[in-house]
Amino acid sequence: MNISTVIKTVVAIVFLLGVFTLGFYAPHSATQIVTPRQIILQNNQEEKYSLINKAVVTNIGKHFIINFRPLKAELEKIKARHPQHTYLYFSYLNNGSWIGLGEREEFTAASTLKVPIAMALMKAVEDGKVKLSDSYSLDELDLDAHFGDLYKAGSDKEFTIEELMRIMLEQSDNTALNALSRVFQRIGVEDPLGGVYGFLGWEFTPVLPEFGQAPDYSKINLKTLSNLFIALYDAKYVSIEHSNQILEYLSRTPFDNQIAAGVPKDIVVSHKIGVSDNDKTFSDCGIVYAPNRNYLLCLGSNGGEEAKANAFMAEASKAVYDYVINN
Repeated sequence: MNISTVIKTVVAIVFLLGVFTLGFYAPHSATQIVTPRQIILQNNQEEKYSLINKAVVTNIGKHFIINFRPLKAELEKIKARHPQHTYLYFSYLNNGSWIGLGEREEFTAASTLKVPIAMALMKAVEDGKVKLSDSYSLDELDLDAHFGDLYKAGSDKEFTIEELMRIMLEQSDNTALNALSRVFQRIGVEDPLGGVYGFLGWEFTPVLPEFGQAPDYSKINLKTLSNLFIALYDAKYVSIEHSNQILEYLSRTPFDNQIAAGVPKDIVVSHKIGVSDNDKTFSDCGIVYAPNRNYLLCLGSNGGEEAKANAFMAEASKAVYDYVINN
């Protein structure tokens, strides 16, 4: 082999080594090499926190829908077909497009308040004020037969804080709510909802501020309610782990006559209902995990029987799901 051939061979080898090296190490190279370990870690993260916004835990391609005008027109027709007063708020979580029909009108919050209570509890855990493994014995004053069956356990029955939160969210249990409210008092948190609402920029006026009373949280609107779920979905108020845990409990609720009635049975819905029989107000709000097209839907009805409210919510939910899936 002559000198010229040797030089050419060396140059070629150096060039190939340089390309190989740049492919793996160049910080500004156009092609990024993803190792098998990175793929495994990414998949594990997605699986572990499956109910959190994918943009928070990994980078994925998104399914965008631009035009929601036909859906709004259909929802307006559905609203007109139901004589009671109804409310609706929809947000497509891939790009933030939304539809609102009476979404800022106030109505009775009822059990929807159990969502921010759970968020406040997880915040107290993260701040070291209480542990999920701590025990609590039911007090006679906690027992409430209006919603849920935990009252049947009777006073002095012991539960962990985590068990009480799960029962409160899954079964919308009032006794569990009362017990957790007493837990907040014992750890020195007099207004647990104030921290959640304050973080998200909502202002509530105390009933009697001169006496240091907590604000009146008995009313809410769909826009406010929806933002609670967005804060969980994006893991903005509490950690990814705790946000996912709350959404997981909310996905197990047996209440399937409202939003869940409008989607296929295999679709996960993390949602919370509200029932106020006194003024015939019914609501349901949550996240529908449609394949690659997650969206938030909050619905409310006032002035009609529960069956009529459920009929409106189921019809609106089906219209939204069909549009999102087919466009």
